[in-house]
Amino acid sequence: MTRLLLALRLAAVAFTAATADLDTPTQDATTTFSTKILIDEAAPLQRCTLIAPIQETQLHRRVVSSSDVYEERTVRRNRNDLDELAAHPRDATNQVFVEIFGASESVVEQALRTRCPNGVVESGPAAPSVRTNNVLGVSTLATPIIRKIVDSGDPKNRIDIVFMGDGYTAAEEAKFFADMERLTTDMFTGDTFAQYLPLFNVWAVLQPSAESGIGVGGKPKNTAFGLYRDGTELRGVYTSKSSEARRVCALVGANACDFPSLIGNDDFYGGLGGEFVISTRSPTSGTIVLRHEMGHNFGKVGEEYDGGQVYDGANSAASLSTISWKHWLTTPGTVREEKAALTFTDHMWYNLKNGPYKLSFTASGKYKRWLLVMTASGAANDASLSITLDGKPLAWKSSGVKDRTFYTWENRTHGFAAGKHEIVVSGNGPFNGAIIQQLCSLDLNEYMGESEFQLDNNDAISAFPTWDGSGVKTFRPNNEKCLMRNMLSTKFCAVCIENMWLKFFERVQLIDAVAVTNATRATLKVIPLAQLRAATPSAASNESITVQWLKGGVEQTQFRDLFVVDLASATGGASGQWTVRAKFQTPAVRLDPRNLLQSEKTFTI
Repeated sequence: MTRLLLALRLAAVAFTAATADLDTPTQDATTTFSTKILIDEAAPLQRCTLIAPIQETQLHRRVVSSSDVYEERTVRRNRNDLDELAAHPRDATNQVFVEIFGASESVVEQALRTRCPNGVVESGPAAPSVRTNNVLGVSTLATPIIRKIVDSGDPKNRIDIVFMGDGYTAAEEAKFFADMERLTTDMFTGDTFAQYLPLFNVWAVLQPSAESGIGVGGKPKNTAFGLYRDGTELRGVYTSKSSEARRVCALVGANACDFPSLIGNDDFYGGLGGEFVISTRSPTSGTIVLRHEMGHNFGKVGEEYDGGQVYDGANSAASLSTISWKHWLTTPGTVREEKAALTFTDHMWYNLKNGPYKLSFTASGKYKRWLLVMTASGAANDASLSITLDGKPLAWKSSGVKDRTFYTWENRTHGFAAGKHEIVVSGNGPFNGAIIQQLCSLDLNEYMGESEFQLDNNDAISAFPTWDGSGVKTFRPNNEKCLMRNMLSTKFCAVCIENMWLKFFERVQLIDAVAVTNATRATLKVIPLAQLRAATPSAASNESITVQWLKGGVEQTQFRDLFVVDLASATGGASGQWTVRAKFQTPAVRLDPRNLLQSEKTFTI
């Protein structure tokens, strides 16, 4: 494997140039450069792994001045593949991808040196140099088939999702593109991402695989990106060919690989977040996994459900004093902890062929209400499973499919009596299918009465406790509405919705361009939100785009909120320096401290 020591790459003259650049007065940044590395925060003496070289990228609006450096972190979730083991010989949640942004190559280069004092090692067989336009090398594989299935505009000012199919053979081309159309429709209609659609392009890329389907038992098939499951259980799906996935995504074009996603040709639940959003084509669960994992990557947020590992970002607070969503509180000015308990969370992945699964727990008796969530697979009819609580049957109805499915029971009028209780889940067969009859997980939350825990108002924003896998408590904004906690939901809470608007507008500007024709006729082209929406006019009901035209810094009020103007009718005529300013307003964003929803362009007549 090709290796590269950063210290050998960076000459002293480069360091001098970078230092001189940083000493100059700051000015508005008009370009953005970036590089991406993989680091192990638990092993700071290790070299960094270079994932993407320093190159010009889509404008990042957190890079304002010539000296600004901004970092975005994504926790590594995928397993090490063979190409990566040499640099990071262990799997660890301490491994993170760090993308470094700056206004120039030299600024990014200096930040890279600071981040990686022991140098870098290149990633994968298609190893790039530190600076190259041919980002990920040349492949000997067949050219992939690339289709743009949602076209909202130029990738340099849009957010681009790239769906790459794995385990689809050349003969399954029609199936692949039909699956991607279906998943896209599921994602961008209804309640989940429809309001953001004008900001997005969606691409579908078919790199034909030699074999159909994805691997199981930790063994990938001969497929484009080597997707596989650890065992037979319906949970994580991993890629064994990260470098190849990066290479293929880069082929879509400049600035067009913002959110790469690998979709396995498999009919059942499974996926992963991190560098790639991984899901399957499953008609029953593919979209459920996809929208949750995209929520992580779009919003740069951690988990909201109990028993996880990563809790950070706009939807998490370590304490009541650090809550960032106070402007969304249902009771303004009052930050309180909603009183609840995680009585148990158990991800057992138990094969019910081996007999009933029994779970005992002790209730304090002080809580007034409760919610039990079970996930199970291989239970395609009502007779498949039996569930009892303290010896009494819990009524349930199968989803009618063998896929992993979420089932819930709740009691909003009575809590558990103090003392011991027992839940028993029994499998009733048949046990001979490829999808085993498996109890995947059980979670029980208990709540106080409404005066101490807001359960009846599904939209309530407060400080709801969440416990990670080690029992450490953090706080989330909402109880069970948000799909970042409740996988059955199709909606985000208000805090997540606002956060995604802000994250998206870090990478795009409201104004696409200003075109001047016939010497004085100016046309403002913006992303079609608010009154300009066509596909989703209902989303525009409370939105607006306001427009100001300024000549020499003085607003020409006769042009207020116009998108096409004749500059000749301005005070003093058309000649001069012009600034056009557009602002998007939506009730979904209450706090925009960096003024990201506003954009302006300057031009001279």
